[in-house]
Order: sequence, then C-alpha cells, then structure tokens
Amino acid sequence: MNVKITNFRDLGGIKNKEGKMIKPKKLLRSGHLVNLDKKTQTTLIESFNLTRIIDFRREFEISESPDTPIEDVEYVNLDLLGKMNAKNSSLADFAKLKSIEAVDKHMLGVYEDLILNPGAQEGFTEFMAYILANKNGSTIFHCFAGKDRTGYASALLLLLLNVEKEEIYKDFLVTNEERKQANDELVQQFREQGFSEEQLESLATALYVKEDYLDHAFHLIEKHFGTAENYAAECLDFDKEKLEEFRHIYLID
Repeated sequence: MNVKITNFRDLGGIKNKEGKMIKPKKLLRSGHLVNLDKKTQTTLIESFNLTRIIDFRREFEISESPDTPIEDVEYVNLDLLGKMNAKNSSLADFAKLKSIEAVDKHMLGVYEDLILNPGAQEGFTEFMAYILANKNGSTIFHCFAGKDRTGYASALLLLLLNVEKEEIYKDFLVTNEERKQANDELVQQFREQGFSEEQLESLATALYVKEDYLDHAFHLIEKHFGTAENYAAECLDFDKEKLEEFRHIYLID
C-alpha cells in the first residue's frame, strides 16, 4: 500500500474473543497527516474509502503542522486535551522533566484523565458518535505521534469490539517500532538545540508508549466501572443498543 504516514495502521483483521474479525479498511489510526503526497491521498480514498479524519490535536499543534486537506474527506478537530483543560505540553516541556520517573508519572496522569476527566469523557462521547455514524466509509483518527490520545482511542474501540487484552497491547506497542525513526530525528533536533543528555533521555521516554500506561487505563476502568461496556454506557452515552450496532457495523462473523 502506498501510504506514507508515520505510525499508520488498519485495525481491520484483528479477531475478537468470539473469533469475529474487525472489518478491514474501516478503522484507521496514525500520527499526524502532514505533507501527504498525492499517491498517499489517492490510496486513502480509493483503497481505504476514507470519508472522515478525526484530529485529536490542540490548536497550537495544528497550526505548527496542519493536516493535508484531502478532497471530499470530512475533517473534524476533536481537541481532547483542550476539553480536559490540560496544560499545553510541548515536546520541550517533556525534555524539561527531570527524570524518566517524572515522565512516567506525568503519562500515567494523562491516561487517568483520558478516562476520568469529564472533558475527556465528553470528547470520547463525540468520538464514538462519529465512529458509529460512519457506516459506509472509513475513519482515520490521529494526534501528533499517534501514541497516547490515539493509542487510548484505539484501545477503547478494541475493548468495545470484545478483543482480547493481549491483542490490544500488541496494537498499542506497535507504535514503538513505527515511531523509532521519527523519534530518533526529534531527539537529534533537540540535541542540536543544546538540550542535555539527561533532558534528551526524558524526551525519548515521552516519545514512546509503555505497557504500564495501558495497564493503568484498564485498571481504572475496572476499578470505577467494572467493565468497558459499563464505562461506555455511563460516561460515553454508548448504551447496549449502540454497542450492538457498533459491533454489527465493524465486525465480520
């Protein structure tokens, strides 16, 4: 496939606990869609039937690196961190954290907010409504690196499609391979700007995902709601009826 997008993949083909497969070319995740060449745009439209882009980024992230507009594809900005009233965390902010432990603590807090913060719940309510509404085409959802906001969104979809956690972790951790080259380039840019090796180590940690982050998310869902289905019904306006429709649209027997 001629898709030149960092951290791009199709959730299609993953099987759930009942052996049902997620329909290919329906749920796509990625990093930001910057400077897409014509071949990539054509492939997304013709091969993946792309009809909607959901961009989870903040305004400052979008103004620095806007997505390439794709003709006849709806673009939606769903600023999750803005809805959460989160502080603007730039890559430089991560570099200024004093240790890997400080980065991990910050990231665990982010995942906690993605689940429990009322603004995040509002954002994911909108996200699930968009996903449910796109019955025929495919949706690509992304943030900057496609790792945390996108990683959790992907885990949420897979949980609600009744996929084994082992498979969800697998999809989550693919990011670390897919992002390696881009992450190395970012760290080098900061090295050239005079950041110390200690700061670069903190930055490098922030550019990758860890199993612990998703562990924390799953633990919070179980602790506060019992199941992902309860969480979706209580917090995301996604009741049993919507869940059944969602599975009907996105799963193949």
